[in-house]
Amino acid sequence: MASVRLAAIGLFVLIGAALAFATVVVFGRLDLFGETRAAVIVFDGAVNGLGVGSPVTFRGVRVGAVSSVAIAFDPRTHAAHIPVKIQLAQGKILLPKGYRGAMVPMSQWVADGLRAQVVPVSLIADESEIDLDFIPAAPANFHPQLADLPEIPVSRSAGGEIAQELSRLPLRDIADNTIQTLQSVRALADTLGKSLPTVLDSTISTSAKAGQTLDTARTAIEELQIRTDSTLAGIDRLSGSADRQLNDRGADLHDLLSNLNGMTDARSPDRANLDSSLNDLSDASAALRGFANDIEQNPRLLLTGRHP
Repeated sequence: MASVRLAAIGLFVLIGAALAFATVVVFGRLDLFGETRAAVIVFDGAVNGLGVGSPVTFRGVRVGAVSSVAIAFDPRTHAAHIPVKIQLAQGKILLPKGYRGAMVPMSQWVADGLRAQVVPVSLIADESEIDLDFIPAAPANFHPQLADLPEIPVSRSAGGEIAQELSRLPLRDIADNTIQTLQSVRALADTLGKSLPTVLDSTISTSAKAGQTLDTARTAIEELQIRTDSTLAGIDRLSGSADRQLNDRGADLHDLLSNLNGMTDARSPDRANLDSSLNDLSDASAALRGFANDIEQNPRLLLTGRHP
């Protein structure tokens, strides 16, 4: 039984190793069964998203993969570098027809301007690749103390540096926050979808009541306008009647005023008669006043009378 158990464990180990090997070959796309050429690239900066199996491309065409990523630290200068070893598939390189010479050495490619840079493949998934290209104008910076293989210098192009800066952004967090925001917006939309019909019904009911109120107010205003027009018509008729009466009585008032002016004229006989009457009334009033004083002093005069 023990031997059978050990055999089963060994079988599982072999299967796991085969799966791991197949994963490296298939997903890392390493051409382990073909002729390859090794090289090293020493990066002074960050290599976000770069790992074993990351693609190595030449102008976008895959020509190999990353075989190892390490960290080199110099305690004397406190400088840190990242040497990345790559495997280039020899079969990806085609030579002109009739060319029978040996394969061009890596040093010749570097002398002709072969440079490398890290290019982000997916900013959200944090995946990068190494892209190779001939850039003769780019300066070559070598690290002989760290490179045990032919070294390909790093190109410090503005595009690569910008891509690296973008790769350092927390894009995954931004994407997660965006998804959460969209979910919140969707939940809000669902809530509004459930509550809006009630709000719309209430709004329609309120609008109907407001319309009824406006109709009632409009009817009251129309009735008030009719009454106002009737009152104004009555006032117009009264004004016309008053004007006619004033016009009809104007002659009588004129005659009355003329008579009053004649009676109050100083040379008028009526004025003289009026003045004489007023003098007689004044004398009679004085006599009555004197008789009243005598009666007040001697009441017996009412019985005996005044003797001469």
